[in-house]
Amino acid sequence: MKWKWDKRRTAWAATVGIILCGCLLFWPVSEKACRDGVAEAVTVSWYELGVPGGDTLYFNALRADSTLTGLSTERETAKCEFRSNAFFISYSGRLLTAADSVARPERLNREDLLPALQKEARLLSVRLAGFRRMLEEMEYYGRTHSVVDEGFHEVMAHNEWVKAQCGELARCKQALDSLLAAGGEDAYLREERTLRIHAGAGRAADGGTVVCRRLAQRPGGPSVWQAAGGKLPDGCRRFRLNPFPYGWFHFLSPYYTWWGHWGWSGAAPRRQKNEASPVSIRMEDGCPEIPLVQGAEGAPVFGPWGNLNGMWAGGRFYPAAGLYALSLSHSSWPECVWEDLKAWVSGWRTGGRFDFTGEKDVPETGAVYGTYARRDTLFYGQLSGGFPEGEGVMRYPDGGVYRGGWRAGIRKGYGEYTDSLGRTYSGYWRGDSLRRGRLRAKEGMYEGFFNRRMEEHGEGEFMAYDGGYYVGKWKDGRRDGFGFSVAPHEVVKCGVWAKGRFRGEQMLYHSERIYGIDISKYQHKHRHRTYGIDWRNLRITRLGHTADRNALGAVDYPVSFVYIKSTEGLTVFNPYYTQDVRAARRYGFPVGAYHFFSTRPAMCQADYFLKKSRLRKGDLPPMLDVELSDRRIAAMGGRDVLFREMLVWLKEVGRRSGTTPIIYVSQDFVNRYMPFAPEELKKYPVWVARYGEYKPYVHLLYWQLSPDGRVRGIRGDVDIDVFNGSEEQFKRYLRTQTVK
Repeated sequence: MKWKWDKRRTAWAATVGIILCGCLLFWPVSEKACRDGVAEAVTVSWYELGVPGGDTLYFNALRADSTLTGLSTERETAKCEFRSNAFFISYSGRLLTAADSVARPERLNREDLLPALQKEARLLSVRLAGFRRMLEEMEYYGRTHSVVDEGFHEVMAHNEWVKAQCGELARCKQALDSLLAAGGEDAYLREERTLRIHAGAGRAADGGTVVCRRLAQRPGGPSVWQAAGGKLPDGCRRFRLNPFPYGWFHFLSPYYTWWGHWGWSGAAPRRQKNEASPVSIRMEDGCPEIPLVQGAEGAPVFGPWGNLNGMWAGGRFYPAAGLYALSLSHSSWPECVWEDLKAWVSGWRTGGRFDFTGEKDVPETGAVYGTYARRDTLFYGQLSGGFPEGEGVMRYPDGGVYRGGWRAGIRKGYGEYTDSLGRTYSGYWRGDSLRRGRLRAKEGMYEGFFNRRMEEHGEGEFMAYDGGYYVGKWKDGRRDGFGFSVAPHEVVKCGVWAKGRFRGEQMLYHSERIYGIDISKYQHKHRHRTYGIDWRNLRITRLGHTADRNALGAVDYPVSFVYIKSTEGLTVFNPYYTQDVRAARRYGFPVGAYHFFSTRPAMCQADYFLKKSRLRKGDLPPMLDVELSDRRIAAMGGRDVLFREMLVWLKEVGRRSGTTPIIYVSQDFVNRYMPFAPEELKKYPVWVARYGEYKPYVHLLYWQLSPDGRVRGIRGDVDIDVFNGSEEQFKRYLRTQTVK
């Protein structure tokens, strides 16, 4: 039978085909069907800078102030991460997300980099010097402490970390110097793009990571990616761009773009305008007005039909027309449609969940994407029963923004909160509070526990950007309790803190420490009677009222050294000095003499001390006892005059005794005067008197821990002193630092 063309049947077939195509293209899609289309796009970027000799330097950005952020010889350290929402718009795995607002050119010329490299070399030198100073401080701590001291292991562990950082900084500085000597090189941008899939509410799909490549983008605006494999990841759905959210003019605009790929001359200007011009925040023609939620980068916006009207990017709304143009800028419309159709057929043949309507295997209940507003609080994300449920972004009246998990309208699960001061809190939330997590602020980064007011509370670790470090207890945002701290220009502070201030190191006293005493005429007088000293049986039996509480076991320690007062000013001489020195030497005690400083001329005081003390070879270094009141210091001309006179005495006595004298001061003097002392004076060993349960927190040779100790063989109270080091170090000190 000969086939005959029937115009009526052809017309009916064409009509049915057009209707079916219209349904496939424009059939309303429920928001529930698209909820699994929202994912998280992660862009990791860094710059590579070749160094002569085969090495490579990495950094993540060149700032406007000609500094390089994240400069390192390790790639992982230099990586910078940008995250935003993302959603699929095709079955072939094409998706839309927001581009990073920070412009990163593909290549940085050496002419632009050279000033930054020179500045970075200077900064590296300063930073390396600071880290080496911290290393010296911690090594000094290790020499003067043992494993029985609380916090010793924490200090030594951080010491190893600082050593590694010093090595990294030294390698970076060496590579930078080689690069500058060669005149610099060009830097090239490297990027890695991945998509983190979140399992949606009510779905069986598991979360995962998909590698992507970028097809097109507008800096600070939308960006088009392509998922690996050329199809939708398992368990995900596509969003359908709504062709006419703002009127019939916008209904035609995407088709202008498509025909432009076929050679229509007027399409290119129209396409560029759509790509570059976001519409105002207020939307028309039935599209709901969605308030801008800071932090919801790449968030989709739905129209009344459930289709996609546009997206947020860079703080502005981009309509579907511009998104069409951008998504088709890498290839022609027929090519995109063909790839989409192939991916849909492939998914259908393999039993996938891909369908044009988006209704297959989708439960009627579950979270949907939308907005939630209450007073001045704005939310965008997944909703259930009108309340946040799942993933979403909340903006608070004070300017704070939270992005992360929600459960029944409260924060739960992993999330990040940025307050109005720019501080970012991240971690796992429970009961609308962050119990434990991480805080990034302009001062540095904290990791540990928080209270309900988002203040550091409990155990926590803080790392400052200049290398400063603290680990220990916190209370209401301040250091409180036991903790260890070190910074480039500070000594190691390992001990008790209170309301953000360091109280001191709480020592444990045991028989392995080196104890001594300092005496004067008062150790011969007790209750108006005069007594001698039984040098044969000297033994420390009590450290003092406060120190005894920190003693391990019974106090019965040998006396390892003795200091005896010789003179004061220009007229006072200890009448028991000569007999005590002779007795101490006779019974084998290392002995030294000290002078009580006055406001009289320092050179005269030095002559008087040396004349009366009659120092002998092998004696301990002389000690200058400075206990002047504020009034007397002011009367002699102030602290500068005091420092000058102290140096006169120390230099003269040191010259004539052949050793380095010691300065004896109180902790109060250290806090109030020593920071202003000349560097020449700070080089002398220090003996600090601090009574109570805390050790002085300065570099010292001895410290006087109590004035009310008890010694067998001496009646009355005795000053108890401790050498700041081990027995081996004390023996070395006796061999090298005594009177010549």
